[in-house]
Amino acid sequence: MNTMQSAVIMKILSLQSSFTVSENDIAQFVTREPESVITSTITELAKKINTSEASINRFCKKIGYKGFNSFKVALAQSNFQREQTTQSATHESNTIEEMSSDYRSMIMNTSAMLEMNTIQKATKLIKTATVVHVIALYTTSFVAQEFSFKLRQLGMNVRVYTEMLEVQLGMANMDKNSVVIAIVPSVASRDVISFITTAKEHNANVVLISGNDSTEVNDSVDVKLIVPDHMLAHNPLIFSNSLMFSFVTDILIAELISNDKNLKQRKLNSDTIINSFQSANSGLFERY
Repeated sequence: MNTMQSAVIMKILSLQSSFTVSENDIAQFVTREPESVITSTITELAKKINTSEASINRFCKKIGYKGFNSFKVALAQSNFQREQTTQSATHESNTIEEMSSDYRSMIMNTSAMLEMNTIQKATKLIKTATVVHVIALYTTSFVAQEFSFKLRQLGMNVRVYTEMLEVQLGMANMDKNSVVIAIVPSVASRDVISFITTAKEHNANVVLISGNDSTEVNDSVDVKLIVPDHMLAHNPLIFSNSLMFSFVTDILIAELISNDKNLKQRKLNSDTIINSFQSANSGLFERY
């Protein structure tokens, strides 16, 4: 199995749970035979899949492309990038090298699925919010805690929730001046869809960071940031995509302070305090 997946294939896999029967047939063919898609016209592809040209165009638009031609170009480009990365990893054999390859590939996959205008939209919502509500469930809880800490370093009013009861209680305090950042392994969960929908009903802005996508939350989410599923790694039993969630939250922090001198200074001041505190504690131990 290749550790580096096509960015277009990643988009398709992230939306798989929301596909219709005909869309799923197209998705399976594209995933299985990307080269055949690249070299085919839309008419030829429709015949191969036994579907209509209109269905193919609808599929392309659903995964974020204007039509078949733009989809085919993106597929060709991402396939080339994948092949280049795969070739450089062919000689890796031991556990350290294999795991390093997995992490490098997943970082590249995550980067390929992000767009700068989406990151900027998310950071604008965070900056303008009176309260930032960070919600995480299951394996993403510690990522949320770290992200919340970094936001507090910038002087932001942050509340973090890692249990469903906390989430339900926190909903009462959400309004149009709030931004909800949901960091979840999967959006395909009754609990996740429920709290995202409720947050939007309270007029809060919603940023979703998830390991997959779903059209069910399109009307309730302002910004989606999707990371690759860990099952696509070479060692899925060992690999955790928690690092991918941390990677995305670090990108948000970096963008927040990149063009804001005040936020950057707050971060520097906070780091100075933390370093001084650590140095003071170190001095206490040296006395004994």
